[in-house]
Amino acid sequence: MRLKGFLLVGILLVSVFAAGCIGTSSASGKATSTPKEVTVKDLVGRSVTVEVPVQRAVILSTSALEIIQLLNATNQVVGIPAEAKADAFLSSSLKNKTVVGRMLRVTNWEKVLAIKPDLIIDLYLKKFYNVNELLNKSASYGIPVVMLREDKLEEIPKTVELLGKLFGKEKKADEFAKYFNEQVSEVKAIAAKIPSKDRKKVIMIQPIMGKYYLVNGNDVLAQAVRLVGADYMVNLTFNGYTPVRVPMDEEKIIASYKDADVLILITSAVTPYNQVKELKETMLSNQAWKEIKAVREGHIVILRADMGKDSYLRWSPRLAVGIWQIGKAIYPSYYPNWENKAKQFLKEFYPFLS
Repeated sequence: MRLKGFLLVGILLVSVFAAGCIGTSSASGKATSTPKEVTVKDLVGRSVTVEVPVQRAVILSTSALEIIQLLNATNQVVGIPAEAKADAFLSSSLKNKTVVGRMLRVTNWEKVLAIKPDLIIDLYLKKFYNVNELLNKSASYGIPVVMLREDKLEEIPKTVELLGKLFGKEKKADEFAKYFNEQVSEVKAIAAKIPSKDRKKVIMIQPIMGKYYLVNGNDVLAQAVRLVGADYMVNLTFNGYTPVRVPMDEEKIIASYKDADVLILITSAVTPYNQVKELKETMLSNQAWKEIKAVREGHIVILRADMGKDSYLRWSPRLAVGIWQIGKAIYPSYYPNWENKAKQFLKEFYPFLS
């Protein structure tokens, strides 16, 4: 149980530290087109030469695996991280791949070499693990590495398009990119109709193991709050460093954000919905918390940012629905029910969940 707990904490830390040739695959995962070398720019601007379509990828990021699932390229993956087992948006065919690492790190290079990958995909998070060590070791084995980022909302369709090119799934990637950008455009159109006098001030709190963590203004979720037409109140920098989560005690939260119109509580990999619901009930009955306008007026909303099926506040294709969830949470009279958006999304891109 202790090992499982450590794994879940690691999943959470990863989630918060966070910013060629067309071919088709047969049932065996082999592309029907002739492989071709292309050079692409990854999400950190590195030039990477890869033979496409990629046939045997090791993918160390669950968000990237969710994109692979969307692209129907599961047969072109041979290695995954341990935490992929907990991701509800991954099919059993992906979850049963060889586990070669955890939390963005390769933990068993012997296994990696045994499955003979032609590409490694990972997140560029220098504060979380030794990126240079991964790049240098991969290079010594002749395995190219594509680095991704999870910083911005607009990077989601760009990442899908990049992986679509690498895996010979450009048609599906273009389909999703168009869909995602349409959702963003629709949300912007609604946000533009919200009068300035009705514009809400918002904060988001993620309780983790008994502590409160504020979602900072540079996080993709704060970007989504601004997208739907609200003002996000938390924008903190420490000695030039801007973390995506800021630990803060109850007293300071109350003193700093009394004017918040909406308070959004979000789950995590280690904080299930029931625990967050208990926190909400505690806030609503506590006189100190009621100094915050949102608490006093009952405008506390719980949204999910864990790895479950009904969670849409993770940097991944899921945010195509998540932006509608956030809009509805802040402006219930302006935004439609997000459940219909979720049904459409699952039917089109994750049919095994619909």
